[in-house]
Amino acid sequence: MVDWTDDRIGELSDSGLKNLLANAERKSVDDLVARCQAELEKRNALKPRKAAKARTGLKDFEHEMSSQLAAIGRRMAEKYDLSEETAKAKSAGVKGFRAHKLVGGDGLAKLGGLQRAGFVAVDRYISYRRGNDIVSLGVFLPKNQDMSEHKFFVIAPQAMLDGGAPVDAIRDNHGQKQSADGALMFDDLEAAAAAFDKVLATIAA
Repeated sequence: MVDWTDDRIGELSDSGLKNLLANAERKSVDDLVARCQAELEKRNALKPRKAAKARTGLKDFEHEMSSQLAAIGRRMAEKYDLSEETAKAKSAGVKGFRAHKLVGGDGLAKLGGLQRAGFVAVDRYISYRRGNDIVSLGVFLPKNQDMSEHKFFVIAPQAMLDGGAPVDAIRDNHGQKQSADGALMFDDLEAAAAAFDKVLATIAA
């Protein structure tokens, strides 16, 4: 039987050390198990840790926009009753109704289908549904465009918008179905938020 001194254990390769540990565990040689584990822990501590990947400028922009949109959502939820319970109660009888969470599960703006499908660089939004009507506020950045080219959108039924245009007329939706037939486009988030506020006042009345 091999005399597994600490020096001999230390000379083993990582795979050899793991094999010895497995054998020691199988045979219930507790002292050897403890010394193998100690050597493995020592080696892991000496290995350089991989640095976390630096977030790109685009990801920072997307995260910041998602945070700002979510903050507007919280602001609107304090002004109007946008709870899922109320949406369900006010939508009784609407076939297939499903209440919208205003923001994503992580507390930020939701990920839009265009970005999920890889059509655009950024598509983030918040939304509310009551009955058959869906209204949303979001940010949109086409692929291969400078971040300064982003636009903000309010998408809602045409009848709720002042001067709204068909969504496909003011941005490329790559053939994807939209949540409503009208949209307004803005360069400024607060202007978009004001328009979203007006739409919510109508839908939540």
